Amino acid sequence: MELEVRHLRAIAAISDTGSLTLAARQLGMSQPALSKLLQRIERCVGDTLFVRSKHGSVPTPFGADVLAEAHSVLRGMSGIRERAQAWGARRGARKPLTIGGHCGYPHVALARRLRGLAWCPEVQLREDMNAQTAVDGLAVGACDLALVYVPPTGELTVPEPVAGVTVHASEPVFIALAHDHPLAAGPGPVPLERLADHPWVDEPPGHTLWTSYLRQVCHEAAVTLDQRHSTVSLFTVLELITDQRAIAPAFSTSTDRPGTIAVRALAGDPLHLELRLLYRRHSIAHQHIDEVLHHLIAAYDDRLGCSRAYDAWWLAHRASAAR
Repeated sequence: MELEVRHLRAIAAISDTGSLTLAARQLGMSQPALSKLLQRIERCVGDTLFVRSKHGSVPTPFGADVLAEAHSVLRGMSGIRERAQAWGARRGARKPLTIGGHCGYPHVALARRLRGLAWCPEVQLREDMNAQTAVDGLAVGACDLALVYVPPTGELTVPEPVAGVTVHASEPVFIALAHDHPLAAGPGPVPLERLADHPWVDEPPGHTLWTSYLRQVCHEAAVTLDQRHSTVSLFTVLELITDQRAIAPAFSTSTDRPGTIAVRALAGDPLHLELRLLYRRHSIAHQHIDEVLHHLIAAYDDRLGCSRAYDAWWLAHRASAAR
């Protein structure tokens, strides 16, 4: 005979109640049947598990050792059962919609607009600075939508069953600098070559496709940026900017912060990114992708006023955004 879970439950019940009679009642069997079962279990393990005393059935030292393992197995079985029930409940309920990508204003604003819709009770964000990582995660179900920025020189592999739409074919990249920085003196665009005279902060080289694209654009314009700082921490970037220790690239939707940070366009928009909205075919997001796109464009409308640079770009190019 091999030990089974029911055998472990039987000896655990005897130990817990201290009585074959009470344990049998708890297990829904007769006392003689439990007594015979205990004897078979003891023959299987090769030694006595309990002795009778004035205090009832008491584990032997060997029995106490076996019971410790039995309780551990029973706890594990209980945990498995609870997890199975939890997964069953999840299958019956709508799970939150997950949006992946290099999260910024569009991701947060889209989540705010979608949350609470009949088909989308909740939304959560998944940060993936690397666009390819976000798309690969979408393909395997780690997220339901991916909103990613792709530079003109970047190649994005879109595996099955992922599909998508280009939201903006050419969204400009602005710069963020201290409000009292010399390059922020005027409200107009800043020539790219002027950046070479000031420290630059950006993500570490090779972290995403952005750095190689930036290097190529600057090389073609005969501009060498003085990247003294490398970080992916927004807190660090903001501290360096406000201390006038660096200028940073900024998404078009970045906000002017009077008295702290200024956002300026670059003359001629030499730096720009394609914004893509991707989804899995035949998913809930696919079924509502037109509605999602509508809310995303509306979120860009809501952003008017964040900076003069943004207002000028969006009002001039809104009509070319995907519908």
